[in-house]
Amino acid sequence: MGVEPASPRIHDLHKSAFWIYGVTAMIMREPMGTVLRHAAAVSWHDPMVRQEAVRALVVLFLMSRQFLASGIYFDRVYLQPDSLDRFPRRNYPLDFLFGMGELLLALAASTVLALPTPMFDYLVGLNLLAAGLLAIPAAVLDYSTKSLLGKAAIFNAGIMVVCAGVRVVSNEFAAGVVLLAMGTVQMSLLIRDFNKS
Repeated sequence: MGVEPASPRIHDLHKSAFWIYGVTAMIMREPMGTVLRHAAAVSWHDPMVRQEAVRALVVLFLMSRQFLASGIYFDRVYLQPDSLDRFPRRNYPLDFLFGMGELLLALAASTVLALPTPMFDYLVGLNLLAAGLLAIPAAVLDYSTKSLLGKAAIFNAGIMVVCAGVRVVSNEFAAGVVLLAMGTVQMSLLIRDFNKS
């Protein structure tokens, strides 16, 4: 008898999927309820209802991207058999705390979905800058993860700059649609990157 082939490693992202679904459902319950109640009261033709719907999709995107990007990052940097060889200088507590902060910014944005203030924009902007805030200490402390974090920071900052420009020349609805379009590209790249590992 020959040696049986080793089973492929199950990514921890797979193991966490159902827990992530539950957290997302709990967080998205309030924003979806807000949008649907408002739509039922005044109809989908109301511009504020459409803006709230785009805001809810933006929150869902931010959370989905956060879970996927964090899952891929932590799997690659901490959980793969060769992680320590590839990333000898890393800092789990720092990575964890910044990831938690990014998730909490998306959660905070979900709570101001229906308020006609720029607070939603500020929270989304901070969420997009969070990767850059982690990339700075990683670069200063010369962590092995600095190039991974730098790529994410540059992409997110690009999304923020483009969306801020659209917001200035048009409106929040258009900026939200652009963010979702650029976010779709970003998620596609993350999925492609995950499939390569």
